[in-house]
Amino acid sequence: MKEKRRRLSRSARPEALWERRCIVLAGVGCLLLVPLCRSQQAENLSEALARAEELVRRGEASAAEKEYRRILAADPRAYAAHNDLGVLYLNQRRYSEACREFRQAAGLNSVLATIQQNLGLCLFQLNQISEAVEVLERANQLDPDDLKTQYLLGYCFQLLGRVDDAVRCLEHVRVRKPEDENTLFLLVRLYRDRREDEKAIAAFEELVRFHPDSVFVHILMGESYDIQGKPQEAIEEFRKAVALSPDFPRLHFDLGFLLWGEERLDEAAGEFQKELELNSGFAPAAYYLGDIALSQNDYERAKGFFERALQANPGCVEAYLGLGKTYTRRNQFDKAREQFERAEKLDAKEPDVHYWLATTYRRLGDKAKSEAEAKVHQALMNEQRAERSKARQAQRVTTCLQRSQ
Repeated sequence: MKEKRRRLSRSARPEALWERRCIVLAGVGCLLLVPLCRSQQAENLSEALARAEELVRRGEASAAEKEYRRILAADPRAYAAHNDLGVLYLNQRRYSEACREFRQAAGLNSVLATIQQNLGLCLFQLNQISEAVEVLERANQLDPDDLKTQYLLGYCFQLLGRVDDAVRCLEHVRVRKPEDENTLFLLVRLYRDRREDEKAIAAFEELVRFHPDSVFVHILMGESYDIQGKPQEAIEEFRKAVALSPDFPRLHFDLGFLLWGEERLDEAAGEFQKELELNSGFAPAAYYLGDIALSQNDYERAKGFFERALQANPGCVEAYLGLGKTYTRRNQFDKAREQFERAEKLDAKEPDVHYWLATTYRRLGDKAKSEAEAKVHQALMNEQRAERSKARQAQRVTTCLQRSQ
């Protein structure tokens, strides 16, 4: 069996072309990060929180963090301090620490929608989309009219492939905010996925009319070119998007993914590294850096990136496969087998898992297991080919999008 380069599925990416771009979309972070009401806090606590907030406003983040810590040392049950410290961490992209504080705040006060919103946004940034949905649905129950929660729920549903749920949430937002560029952007994608060409084109035209210089216009054009098999044009559109918004979450990753697909590995690595600088816990970027290092026979570096991806997302099957292949290249087949077996426990329907198990068992001299895994691999590949043949008709709207610009 010939070795294959491992490519994450589009549904696994925080969403442009996959589960991609889990974004603190332009303005979403600012909209959600709202300090809590202090009316029910004791006077001295209110004064302390006010001092901390003033430090934040002055840009003295380190001093503000110390003030919040002082408050919590005196009163560990001060849910407002936990929330606002989480906001501070979230603005600094310290997502794991932010989630810890929001969880504590939610445990202390489970009826404030704002806390649930902030926790949901933080989980969203960590690409923990299923858990983010659970939290955001609680926020929605607490405040059904909040458009920010509806928007973020819609985005999460899209990432999870729950297209109808996503459309329902986002169309609700669109009725109230018809010119919102974030909502129009996601609806174009969703209508395209549902093959509702006229709706997709209409939403795209509104996006261009209301926001002609929007980064989303270039993202959609880039996706359109990518779907049509025009990678150079897609790369140019994503470069334009990066130039407009270099700190836009997941955008460097998307550009890197396209470059990676064209074997422009050094350029791709630069983009993935920039993504990690923006979000150090973003597992897909770490995975692809590991893949590139492995292709360049830099095994120690590859191992480090795959382990980093697993630290950020212990359920990342691709990272286990990458780590297993790294051990295989070093002729450490027992260690490789352990990684591939872990991958199998997570996703027994992934053909590559069985391909590498068959290869590893063969190298370990276990012919029976190798042959059994090879049969499973072939059967799953046959299933995938049948599925692909059913799905070859979903691209008509892309050319129409270009014509409508």
